[in-house]
Amino acid sequence: MAIVKKLKLDTKAAMATHQTAASKAAVDRFALAEQITKVQPTGLAPVASDADVAATPAPTPVALATRQLAVSTAQPFDLSVCIPGNIVEVPLNLIDPNPLSPRHIYTTEEVDKIARTMPNGQDVAAHGYLLDGRVKLYDGGTRFRAAKITDRTTLAVKIEEPPADKLALFKRARELNEQRSDTTALDFALSLRALLNEGAVSSQRELMEKVEAPGGGKLSESLVSTYMRISRMPDKVQRAMSDSPDTSSVVALYAVSELFPESLSDAELETNQEMAFEIIDEIKRRKLNRFQIAALVKSKIAGPKARERSTVHPLEFGKHKGQIKMFSKKGQIDLSLKGLSDVEMPALRAALVQTLESFMKDKGEESK
Repeated sequence: MAIVKKLKLDTKAAMATHQTAASKAAVDRFALAEQITKVQPTGLAPVASDADVAATPAPTPVALATRQLAVSTAQPFDLSVCIPGNIVEVPLNLIDPNPLSPRHIYTTEEVDKIARTMPNGQDVAAHGYLLDGRVKLYDGGTRFRAAKITDRTTLAVKIEEPPADKLALFKRARELNEQRSDTTALDFALSLRALLNEGAVSSQRELMEKVEAPGGGKLSESLVSTYMRISRMPDKVQRAMSDSPDTSSVVALYAVSELFPESLSDAELETNQEMAFEIIDEIKRRKLNRFQIAALVKSKIAGPKARERSTVHPLEFGKHKGQIKMFSKKGQIDLSLKGLSDVEMPALRAALVQTLESFMKDKGEESK
């Protein structure tokens, strides 16, 4: 094993060396200050001439690294580039989502899936228009939400002409959305409600006249009423139903919406929401069809049926024991007697029938 030599530190010599260096540095600084004041009595450094600047050597990388960072003076976004036809990287803080988008339910899974692709670039630009110094979206709601949870600060938007009115905004957004995917029944129901709330149409009749049904064709009065009833359901219930094909059909949505009439107290609303979640879970678990769903909802609304308890009269005749059960509401009597022999059975039956016939005859009802 090699022997490591011990080093002896002369602390007094080290301290003397440090003091000598510090004193020399101080003298140098004072000398420099004296020289500056001779040239500039105010004490400020002289303004460099063009010749001085030209003669000054370029700073070394080390000098650049130690220089104080300058404050950023980035130029603000220029809205003049938002010309119809251009695809523009618009700052997220200048973008407004579409209140009349045909998409209303955005799941965490969908948004996260798009967000994971954002660092590699945006595959498809959103569509929007310029209004009042902001970019309003036609479509691209999922991409906008995904960008906001990533490090991106902009969203690629293809600029279009502004819509003529709110109904035109919805129709253009629906057109763009349906190029990628079909509109769900729940989203469509919420769109009809939004069109009324935003004043894009004035009545349900105008919805029938100006909005196409899913898949094309004319909306009927009954279909509009169906979608409007679906749209009344609480947001939590809507989201719970939207994540499964078993619960997101028009039939399932309409059946569950029966739990939510227009006037409910807070207590009733909370109770019915819990009932709805139970129904939704059972539909998913048992894969119920439309008839079973309707029956399940009706049974939940009706509540559990109370079973009528019978009145029991014990019977005991020697070794023969039994009972008579009487169900008053049903008008029913059940008789049981044990310990009878084969020989006794016919005679007992005849006696019972004779007693019943006599009772019914007194009531005016003859036996047949």
